Amino acid sequence: MSSLQFGWLVLNIKPKEGKRAEENLLNQGYEPYFPVLHSSQLSKTKTVIKKQAMFPGYAFLKSEPNLEIKPVRSTRGVIKIIRFGDKYPVLDNQVIQSFKEVELESINNPNKESYRIGEFIEILTGPLKDQEAIITATISEQRVEILFSLLNRAHTIQVDTSIISKK
Repeated sequence: MSSLQFGWLVLNIKPKEGKRAEENLLNQGYEPYFPVLHSSQLSKTKTVIKKQAMFPGYAFLKSEPNLEIKPVRSTRGVIKIIRFGDKYPVLDNQVIQSFKEVELESINNPNKESYRIGEFIEILTGPLKDQEAIITATISEQRVEILFSLLNRAHTIQVDTSIISKK
């Protein structure tokens, strides 16, 4: 395909078939990239590291000279290659490299979860366990201020990020 530029194509993947699509693309000799984030979550007894897709339902495929689109489109697990009209948008290697850096950071520091103001969270431990709240401010990397309702009144407190999770 002569109109294809070098870089990375964006693939739309069938729900819950990311592993299947990755295996099939690798078997065909392609170089797919399925970025994942690692995060620690507190279960009832211990902290568990969870993997989740950085972009659920999407993956990236390195484009090469003479890349045939048809076999990629018909790969099990792949819905389609993202395109705009008859053009396939291609991501630079720098963009994919930045995804890989974020992924590596999440492997090295799975406890670090970035929270944004206005995001809904749930308190995991302590007297306010299972209480839902909204983040109103970030104090530091380890502490946030949350707004929650107790006895029909709004309250704000500062909590450690290790005792909350995204809702």
